[in-house]
Amino acid sequence: NNVSRLGGDEFCVLSKPYETKQDCIDEGMMFAQRLLDTIKEIYIIDEHHLYISASIGVSLINNLKMKANTFIKEADIAMYEAKSQGRDGIILFNDALSMRVERKLEIEQLLHFALKNNEITLKYQPQLNTKEEVIGCEVLVRWHNEKLGNVGPNEFIPISEQTGLILELGYFILEESFKTLQEWDQKGIMIDQMSINISMRQLLHHNFIHDVQTLCKTYLNPQLCKKIVFEMTETSVAEDIQALVKNINILKNDGIRFSIDDFGTGYSSLSYLRQIPIDELKIDRSFIMELEKSQEGRTMVKTIINIAQNLHLSIVAEGVENEFQKDFLINNGCDILQGFYFDEALDKANITVKMVLSTRG
Repeated sequence: NNVSRLGGDEFCVLSKPYETKQDCIDEGMMFAQRLLDTIKEIYIIDEHHLYISASIGVSLINNLKMKANTFIKEADIAMYEAKSQGRDGIILFNDALSMRVERKLEIEQLLHFALKNNEITLKYQPQLNTKEEVIGCEVLVRWHNEKLGNVGPNEFIPISEQTGLILELGYFILEESFKTLQEWDQKGIMIDQMSINISMRQLLHHNFIHDVQTLCKTYLNPQLCKKIVFEMTETSVAEDIQALVKNINILKNDGIRFSIDDFGTGYSSLSYLRQIPIDELKIDRSFIMELEKSQEGRTMVKTIINIAQNLHLSIVAEGVENEFQKDFLINNGCDILQGFYFDEALDKANITVKMVLSTRG
């Protein structure tokens, strides 16, 4: 095998030729595993125990006309896929992986122009109390691109966070949401809360608090500020607990409330709840889907509700899709419900009508 250093902490290993494609794959994956096992062995230097991990990408050269930079790029793509899956692994390059990477790059490029081209819109999903009255909404972002069609937030939001575009996109979402809340208030449409998803990259950014306070002063009075709920995903709150708590407390002084979204899907949930001064807990839809399927699913939801009640937190269930789920959640102490059983995410005009009807009805 020939070994070379590509730069930084990246190395390239080139094998000898093999008679068949399968032989090449088998030998390549076995060698990669042996290499990984060797790298992971403990190194003792000056009585210090050092541990090294690696991510390995493997690609095949099965076309004699293929240029060196092409197969190195393929191995590089596979290596970054191994990193994204938690590091310390081995990935073999394939066409499906190539297509995923190409789509991600395309989304990244086109997302840069999404705001300028007015491709980003906001939807509002109603939140209801146990009497099935609309008391608030969650703001959901949508992207329609001429070339890509509709791209879901579960696909483009992570990319926007990786590239830093979330800062510009997040500001737009905040401003449009605050404008909508102001507009509803001027029309006499009263709600208790408007939930807006916030990424850690936004919340920990040095301009975020100033931006939020400026937008509050521009569009909202102090009473309306108290209706804003910032939702953070549980799986992201471990980044910098001290800085996070500091920023949350500053914004809580302005009346803004905080919620942990997707509760139960991350790690060390209880330790986070103890440290972070939140007001609301949101049960992940994956648990709501399990309510009819198993006793374990029902027990899990009851446990989450009990935890929230003991911590004096408001409890929201998302993804409610049928009457059984609704009744179970209400009977077990859930405060707020949202999901397709009541309504999908609506545009501003439609949710305004729904709220007016709910208020009258």
